[in-house]
Amino acid sequence: MRLHSRVAAVVGAVVVAAIGVTVVLPRPTIAGLLGLVVISVCLTALYRVTVSESFTPVAVTFWAFVAVWVGFAPLLQIKAGRLPWPDLPLHQFYVTAQVILLCAVVAWWFGYTRAPRPAPPRTTPRFAVTIEKAIVVTGIATVMAIACLPQTGGLAVRFTTRDDLQAAIREAGLTGGRDLALLGLLSTLPAAASLAALLLCLLCWRNRNYAGPRARWMLLVTTGVAGALNVIYNNPLTANRFAAFSVLLAAGVALVRFDRRRWQIAFSVGMLLGLAVLYPLANLFRNDRSRGSLRVGLDAYYTWDFDGFQQTVNGVYYAHVHGHTWGHHIVSALLFWVPRSIWEGKAVGAGNVVAASRGYEFQNLALPFWAEVYIEFTLVGVVVLFYFYGRLARLLDRAISAVPAELGTALAVLFAACQIGLVRGPLGAQIPFAGTAMVVLFAGVVGWRGTAWHLTRLPEPREHPQSLPAHRQQTPVESPA
Repeated sequence: MRLHSRVAAVVGAVVVAAIGVTVVLPRPTIAGLLGLVVISVCLTALYRVTVSESFTPVAVTFWAFVAVWVGFAPLLQIKAGRLPWPDLPLHQFYVTAQVILLCAVVAWWFGYTRAPRPAPPRTTPRFAVTIEKAIVVTGIATVMAIACLPQTGGLAVRFTTRDDLQAAIREAGLTGGRDLALLGLLSTLPAAASLAALLLCLLCWRNRNYAGPRARWMLLVTTGVAGALNVIYNNPLTANRFAAFSVLLAAGVALVRFDRRRWQIAFSVGMLLGLAVLYPLANLFRNDRSRGSLRVGLDAYYTWDFDGFQQTVNGVYYAHVHGHTWGHHIVSALLFWVPRSIWEGKAVGAGNVVAASRGYEFQNLALPFWAEVYIEFTLVGVVVLFYFYGRLARLLDRAISAVPAELGTALAVLFAACQIGLVRGPLGAQIPFAGTAMVVLFAGVVGWRGTAWHLTRLPEPREHPQSLPAHRQQTPVESPA
């Protein structure tokens, strides 16, 4: 293991040095050097969580996304002087934007490495994932689809383009006013319920907790229905690409046991390559305009798909001009289910506000989570919130491999799958789908008697690391700092 660590350290140092020599040094700036530090922290942390004794998808997805989206991409943009959105440059805020990001990732890592150890699991979990619950949630999602599809354009339009779907929704009169609560009920709710249903089904398959052939066939049919619902609502042709990607990632994490080192390494490498190469290619599914302007290779890093750094800079500018907003946008995002007809002062997504302050015609843009927190609570808020975010991520990673699967396992898998969209932001645009899926998942697992139909066989839980002798316990992941 020490040899592997040394080899990984040498490879990482070579990669960082190569990026520094080819990207940063030709036009050295303080912002570029800080970005190089961010990449170093991300790659070091990614290696440590990848080779840890347990599977850590929450940490892996976080570090891989940050390393590519706001680690490597901004270095190319700073070097070339080309940002994704054409506007007057704000060079005076570049360093501040990089400092905010660096403080966020370091605070996250300290929180992750210092999360408390969880209590040993119950012999019989209180809120276990069962086949009965998967059937009920899938049935509810199916009823929603049957009731809602005709009111949002029908089935066929879900396999056309996103523009066609939006046109059908406009024709149905669901986007004419400021209040989009009805659209959320008819479109977002069944899509989120479909994801929750599929996740419960796949966790049952992973644990093989079917109590006989009848239960197995019922689970097979239920899984097929849940999969079909996601093909309808969360396919990349008409759904937000983060929703489509979340479904695929949730399916992989829920179904596959990444309990071997080579599978964990493959997952981390796959995340890096997927975000670096496949992420911009997802525009192929959007519409003809996006396909016509598609760029590949390094040229893709100058497009709006990698506008995280520029939007962080714009966020710093917004706070500098208008002041901090002290939780208004985040609270509004968390209370997305409250209609604007009831709450007239409910904020729109922070990304829209920041883009509007810069005079952009298209304002439905990303806003990285650290930038949104900075606008709300200053740099101190970034450090405090990301420290506790890291602690939460560690607890979720520990819950993912629990046997038998329970509520914490399902929520952890769902968070790992939706985290990229949440980190990309803004929360006001991403929480409705992810938050609704979590609420449906929570209600489905907690609100139903687990084995009432005698379909589920709950296996005995594995030995918990905290119940093992001291010499067999997992060594905590160390901080790169």
